[in-house]
Amino acid sequence: MATHPHAKPAGTPTWIDLMSPDAEAARTFYHAVFGWDYDIGGPEYGGYTTARLGGHATAGLVGNQPDALPMPAAWGLYFASDDNDADVARAEGLGAKVIFPNAGVGEFGSMAVLEDPTGAAFSFWQAGNHVGWQVSEDPGSVAWFELYSPDAKKARDFYMALLGATAEPMPGGLEYYILKHGDEMIAAVMQIDPSWGAFHPQWVTYFSVADADKAVATVIEHGGKAMSAIEDSPFGRMAALMAPDGAFFKIVETTAQ
Repeated sequence: MATHPHAKPAGTPTWIDLMSPDAEAARTFYHAVFGWDYDIGGPEYGGYTTARLGGHATAGLVGNQPDALPMPAAWGLYFASDDNDADVARAEGLGAKVIFPNAGVGEFGSMAVLEDPTGAAFSFWQAGNHVGWQVSEDPGSVAWFELYSPDAKKARDFYMALLGATAEPMPGGLEYYILKHGDEMIAAVMQIDPSWGAFHPQWVTYFSVADADKAVATVIEHGGKAMSAIEDSPFGRMAALMAPDGAFFKIVETTAQ
């Protein structure tokens, strides 16, 4: 387990949240799969829910808002920022589009939502009282992040410039680039294969699990789908899954657990 009591360094992943058309059903599903408990926010925050593991904030969940256009269920990734306004301006200069401009969220911090030049949404979070997830690499918490892009090289170059990162290609047949700050791996960019069909560009979160077989069985039992078989990799046993609302995510069972 890694704990994170303070705001994370700028340019690194810091928070995830789920937009779902049925927030109550999503809470039930992820409690079954990951054991999450919840703090549900008041109407002034649109019922925004903080998922917790052992009291540690680990993710957010929110339903579609009555005054907003319906959105498909999806997990979103936030990068830490020391200055949202400056980072949004730099992202725009690199070809990103602003979906929601920078706005404060009470004493918790401020956020902005953008779309990268290859069509994938991402966000910035400038921490106030809310420092992002407080635990990672523990069953039920975040483990890794991959961008699936129709133009991996273009996306790689964009995030290198935006996040101050370097990129290393992974050996093998996949077009897959690991983004790094120094020696620390922070995320990856992968080329969408045309054989996947109509796969929308998106950031995908991996969650740690103690038992991949059990996690997949629980997902299916509670109305989700296995989008791949469980596969062995140098990083652990992995599977691609879909929640009942259509949100795509992955799991990884590592030997360290």
